[in-house]
Amino acid sequence: MRGAGKTPAQTGEQGLFRLVYQAHEVYKAEVLTHRKCYRRFMLDFIHSTQYHDATDAWSKNEHQKNYCIVSELLENHEKLVCQYFSQSTLDETQIKKLLDTFNTSEHLQTKSRIQSFQNSRQSEQPPLPDSYEPLIDKDTIGLIVQLVNEVGLFIEQLDVNDVITRYERAMLNPVTSKNNTRLVLLLDKLAMHDIIPYDWQSVIAKKQLVRSSSGKKFLNQHDLSSTLNRIKDIQPSISEKKFFATIDRYIKLIKDKEID
Repeated sequence: MRGAGKTPAQTGEQGLFRLVYQAHEVYKAEVLTHRKCYRRFMLDFIHSTQYHDATDAWSKNEHQKNYCIVSELLENHEKLVCQYFSQSTLDETQIKKLLDTFNTSEHLQTKSRIQSFQNSRQSEQPPLPDSYEPLIDKDTIGLIVQLVNEVGLFIEQLDVNDVITRYERAMLNPVTSKNNTRLVLLLDKLAMHDIIPYDWQSVIAKKQLVRSSSGKKFLNQHDLSSTLNRIKDIQPSISEKKFFATIDRYIKLIKDKEID
């Protein structure tokens, strides 16, 4: 139910601090009490803090900036977040330290990417990114490729061996979604079963891996999260139930493989 008061835009440094403080309070109430896993807490918090009642451009831009900072912090720096959020209290000084560490780590990653690009120009074959290690084994990748081909997730028909090779080299080719809704439903379900990383939305957006069903743009993180948020409470149709049944069948194959 909507609250009686208006939701303010979180602007400026203090607005950023308030968002981090709010995230910490929710983390304590949900993750530390084992009511939710980290991924579910993170997604729900991001989905519930995007909008506000301010109407002027400055407030909208400032809130969006702070919202994106906190979203990236929660999605891509779970270890850092848990280190600070596991404390019973989080004052302004600690929030500043958390954000300073976050900003510094981003700077170091940028320097690493620049150095990697410079090194790649000196060799015939681009090297793997620093410390790159595939998170998903090749057998699981193979089953995921079979799944997306069977349900017709992309316009392109994917070759299992080609995708495995490219994934192991961090050189995946972009694909075109046939149906953005089905795309997020499938990937979200795989993430819920810990088959793919929980930050799949961020990975797809940053690496520009999927074009929208219109073919006119690459899907960004907002496209993916807003679509998921819009449909997560809608009852599935008969065709979607068949779609979910196919996903469940492949999830079982992947899980059975892990047991073996």
